Amino acid sequence: MSVYFFINDVHNVGSITVEQTLHIGQYFSQYVLKEDDEDYEEFLKERLSNYECILLGIEKKSARGFELSYDNDAKTYEVRILALSSIDDYKAAFEYIKKLCTFLGCTEIITNDNENYTINNLQTYPYKENIKHELAVLYTNLLQSGNNDAYFEFQGIHRNVTLNVDLLENVVMLNTENVVEKFSTFVTGLQYINAYEARQKFYENDKGAIIGIYAITETVPTILPFNPSVEYENQDMVIDEEVTKWITNLVVINGSPEDKSSYEILGQIDYKEFINRLQKEKYGFIDARYILVQEISRKEIETIIKG
Repeated sequence: MSVYFFINDVHNVGSITVEQTLHIGQYFSQYVLKEDDEDYEEFLKERLSNYECILLGIEKKSARGFELSYDNDAKTYEVRILALSSIDDYKAAFEYIKKLCTFLGCTEIITNDNENYTINNLQTYPYKENIKHELAVLYTNLLQSGNNDAYFEFQGIHRNVTLNVDLLENVVMLNTENVVEKFSTFVTGLQYINAYEARQKFYENDKGAIIGIYAITETVPTILPFNPSVEYENQDMVIDEEVTKWITNLVVINGSPEDKSSYEILGQIDYKEFINRLQKEKYGFIDARYILVQEISRKEIETIIKG
């Protein structure tokens, strides 16, 4: 369950701009637009109140970040810490709240449970108990689903995270004393894996069948789903039942990796068959759904294609 912290705009400062939110945070980053986006400069000039919220965090530390918004009617700034956040997500949010309070000239913070805190005791909020409770509830819900393949997926600042019963028991180690620390380390580490995350694409063949495609390129460590399905961001375009087949494009580089024309599809095989033909030491699960495929050479790609 998400936790909200409200800071009253007691001096009627009003909604600050996105650029001001970053200036207040100093070393905080936003995770709405990339700096090379053509609309980035205009985005910085926008008022916070023009957006439902923006996502903030500290690069290399945050797992989920936290949401910041401004309510014009209530004249309050709102910081939302998402369910299943990490220890450092909470700490970063508390740090930002203190900086924002200093900017606004106030000291009081109110939670959605009407609990009162100040910038001096905000760190006493029982966030570890929250995280532990959320993990226990998730575990119970997955067990009670009666589905051995059930998993829960949520968004991190750089990539989604999927949890299932097996992972909660054996990686997060739910029943251990330091479960919150283990969970935080796990979910944060997933955000900073040095690998390319393959994006699914779709096309309709001459018979009207919809084909789902992933690509893997020689020498490029790649994150892929073990069993592909339509990702959330594509479900307005296609649903699982409409995809008749999943395939993998195996790509080699003939020339400079910086030159897009150097990339050539050497072969194309059924997705599941690709996974089956991979040497077991070439991949491993990073969470309940996704695997990290290590660098594959051209020779290995040729071997996979030949079967």
